[in-house]
Amino acid sequence: MIDKAEAGTGEVTLPEGTFTIARAGTSAYGLKISGRVHLRGAGQGKTILRQAPGTPPSVRLLQVSGDGVVIEDLTLDGNKAAQTPDAQRHGLFALETRQLVVRNVTAQNFTGDGLYLYQHADGTLFSHVVATHNDRNGITLGGMLDGTQVVSSKLVANKAQQLDSEPGGTNVVSNTRVTDSDLDGAGASNDYALTCSGTGPNSMGQGWTVTGNRIHGGIFVVWAEHVVIADNVGTNPTTKPSVSVYRSAADVAIRGNRFKQTATGGAPTVGVLIQGTQASGPRHVVVAGNTIEVASENSFGVRAAGAHSVEIVDNVLRGPGRRAPGFAGIQLRATNPAFDFDSALVRGNRISNFGARGIIVAGNGAAKLLSVEIRDNTFIDDSAVPSMTEAISLDDGSGAARQIAVIGNKCVGGVKAELTNVPANVPVLVGGVRGAGATYNVAQSPEGAVAETPGATAVRHNPDGTATYYRKRSGKHSKTGWVPVAAP
Repeated sequence: MIDKAEAGTGEVTLPEGTFTIARAGTSAYGLKISGRVHLRGAGQGKTILRQAPGTPPSVRLLQVSGDGVVIEDLTLDGNKAAQTPDAQRHGLFALETRQLVVRNVTAQNFTGDGLYLYQHADGTLFSHVVATHNDRNGITLGGMLDGTQVVSSKLVANKAQQLDSEPGGTNVVSNTRVTDSDLDGAGASNDYALTCSGTGPNSMGQGWTVTGNRIHGGIFVVWAEHVVIADNVGTNPTTKPSVSVYRSAADVAIRGNRFKQTATGGAPTVGVLIQGTQASGPRHVVVAGNTIEVASENSFGVRAAGAHSVEIVDNVLRGPGRRAPGFAGIQLRATNPAFDFDSALVRGNRISNFGARGIIVAGNGAAKLLSVEIRDNTFIDDSAVPSMTEAISLDDGSGAARQIAVIGNKCVGGVKAELTNVPANVPVLVGGVRGAGATYNVAQSPEGAVAETPGATAVRHNPDGTATYYRKRSGKHSKTGWVPVAAP
């Protein structure tokens, strides 16, 4: 029967039982499945194809090539207790195949990966697959691939990533969908549960859709664009962020997820990290409608550092309610003088109980954040001993932010100061429309500093706790004509 499968002669049904598969001669596989073969077992855990003891390194249990192959209702077992260590001894290895279907299959106990797609294994469907207790990844997407789907599957307790993309060279993994699946290191791995990857700015991964999954670990997006991570839930015990967006990733939407970070102690943790490098930074990243909870006081809910453009809107971000100076619900940091952090919009978030502040704006030397708008957020501290006593800090002494709007925010409970560390040379828009008679918070007199139309107002909060008020009396769209006035 197994010989019939290798010959490529249509449907092959295997009965219940355990079949030991040895290396086929000097080939890099034990059993080769060719185009149009439908290999069916009696069920997961009933029909077991087990790799023979002492199988040489880099020999895969099954190799698939040719179009229209279906493999279902069986278990692939790598028998790793009887093998030498080897990261390339995989369960299934598929290449040059279209419309491969792997359904109701378990891939377990391999010294490498459970399931590996390589060059042009396009349109593959993994449905109700289990990949578990493999010594590297559960599923790997390698080489040039398009149209992979992972549906209603369990990738659990693999020692590296549960689902990894590693295209290599100039290859691109594109149009990948992961839905209704469980990804969980389950104590076997502190690595990312899922990677959505390219290999460089000229070989970007394309079109990832990750929706409706249970992901108990981190998601890593690097050199990838047009990525949607939505409506997932997860408790993350690892030190990795629940989502990391790194390097020149672009057009990434993180929406409607519910993530909880449970790691405490050690290095700081982050719910969503948007991180650039000296050479590149993420752009057009939207973090919207998520619920993110962190257990460590040394945490940020969302941290954007060295990015080009981000929107952080309508999220619920909650810390543990313990004091930790320097930490906040959201940090926006310009890090690279070589390229500007163009814009950050922070709107409609509910931020509570972080280590010191709700939002921190920071910089690094000459690096600039050209525009930041912080609008309609609610800052709450309802912990027994308030930890997040300040809502917004606009400057760490670097003067990174060049244009700032802070409008319509609300402080509740133990949050006593809405606005601190106003930069010396940047007027902060706190009401109205810039250039049309708006209202500003300033660190010094607006005369000679704020271009406005008559009727505009400004307030300076003095070190002794008093305030000085100004009104623009003359000079349309000029920086002159400001005079002190009585308090309103």
